[in-house]
Amino acid sequence: MKNENLAENSKYLYHYYEKSQPPFRTLISLPFEDAKKIVSSWKGVTEAWVNYFLKLRYERDQTLHEKFTAIGGKPVRTAPIYFTLGPNEGMKTWFDDVDWIKIPISKFDLKTVSFSYGDSFAVFNTELNTGEEWWEKVFYYDDILNLVDKYGFPEDPPYHMGKRIFPEGKHINHCLKFVEAHVWSDHALDKYCMK
Repeated sequence: MKNENLAENSKYLYHYYEKSQPPFRTLISLPFEDAKKIVSSWKGVTEAWVNYFLKLRYERDQTLHEKFTAIGGKPVRTAPIYFTLGPNEGMKTWFDDVDWIKIPISKFDLKTVSFSYGDSFAVFNTELNTGEEWWEKVFYYDDILNLVDKYGFPEDPPYHMGKRIFPEGKHINHCLKFVEAHVWSDHALDKYCMK
């Protein structure tokens, strides 16, 4: 279904984060062992899960970097800061006490921002690829707008990450959920860091 609010929802990038912590942080900018110490402190995780999750996350960010560079993108950071194109209610449930920053797309150098049509964990999972044009790809801003105009925003079933309430019949990591934006430069973010 096409999204009737494309013009409104495509003018801003949203970054969600824990209110007690600074925004624009990413584990993957740390050495693996430092990131592992942080993730190991999360409630209810096993060492095997921590290793699996971090290995996948480092690989995914490297893939995003390579894919973006291949289409002419100019990443400055080695790991992106994650945003969504437009607001996303489900993303709010990923945090205990959520806050968010809304930044106009016009503030970014778009040669330093890539997009995936869905959560990159799903989009780059080869087992989920059903042949549509968005699988295993990143896009520039204008190209992602064309996809959203054509298909609407990605499927986003109701769920609550914090309460572990998920849609029936499909694992939440197999849902596209949102248009993900990957910001590869701190330039536009610096003035928002003191929010």
